[in-house]
Amino acid sequence: MNLGEVAGGVHRLLASRGDTHAETGLTPELRGMYGWRSRVPVRFIARGKEMKMRKLMVSWSLALAVVALVPATTGARPVKQPLHPTGVDANAEGMAMASIHAKRNRGTFRVLGRNLKPGSKYGISVAGVRIGSLTTGSAGSGVARFSNRPRGNAQPLGVDPRGKLVEVSDDQGEDVMEGRMPDDTDDQGKVQCCRADDDDDDDGAECEETTANECTAEGGTNLGAGTCFPNPCPTSQPNPDIQCCRPDDDGPECEEESAAECSASGGVNMGAGSCEPNPCAPTPPNVVRCCIAEGDQGEQEDQRESEAPECEQLAPSDCTAEGGTAIGAGSCEPNPCVSSPSGAFLN
Repeated sequence: MNLGEVAGGVHRLLASRGDTHAETGLTPELRGMYGWRSRVPVRFIARGKEMKMRKLMVSWSLALAVVALVPATTGARPVKQPLHPTGVDANAEGMAMASIHAKRNRGTFRVLGRNLKPGSKYGISVAGVRIGSLTTGSAGSGVARFSNRPRGNAQPLGVDPRGKLVEVSDDQGEDVMEGRMPDDTDDQGKVQCCRADDDDDDDGAECEETTANECTAEGGTNLGAGTCFPNPCPTSQPNPDIQCCRPDDDGPECEEESAAECSASGGVNMGAGSCEPNPCAPTPPNVVRCCIAEGDQGEQEDQRESEAPECEQLAPSDCTAEGGTAIGAGSCEPNPCVSSPSGAFLN
């Protein structure tokens, strides 16, 4: 929506309210901004009318800004998850939003942060694999954009964030914020089904998330539980191997394999290239996996005791300060802080 359309909307709103100056709803100082686009006559109006106009313009601008932050993948249902602060920076606030259209193999992902250290670079990890970064401005806020078809300042997206742990870490490798993205509840109990593509582009099989029985009835190949983004089905055209970072207890491991194999194994596609040097950022040497019981960070005290403790990447001293249990270096995905019957953590 351009400014001319905004002006037209304000003009129609004033007219609908019976404003006697609806046809002259712009002050002369706004002519250079958009008067020529809206083709609305410009005359002087009373100060009260001018203030009303400015308030309306601010409201429209805020509405457009909120819409701009929502991932815009057509036909996909966005999911979002607040990111809660760790003990490293208690004032940090964040939000992660994903919009995945698996059938069209399109996806976007955004991470917003505020109340962070101004002018700093933070790492963004999904499923224990660093996929990009977020840089804050002078006010301590920033946004990181990802897409499997990146343009502009968007970073590559080679993983479906839904159902996975999202971590925002500082330059020391410590988690500042984290949160687990919600799963797509509509896809519970479904499998990755590779079927012949109906299109004539000869790109190979297309993936559809369906039940195992439906996949068999349609003559598809069942690849098991998982997401169709990125497409795990083999292509008919030979493609070069990519760098695939697979989550592991000891940190992400790199494998050179096809994009379909990487997606089918739940890995993160880091793009074409070699695993030497290793593109899968290792766990920093000065942090450990810290298991913190739910409720230790200002959460509600009446939460179920059976809920698994959270895993955070923290320096040993910060882990102790948070009342956590350090279990050594490694990845927080899958969550290593599962309770045994004796109450001890299992590695």
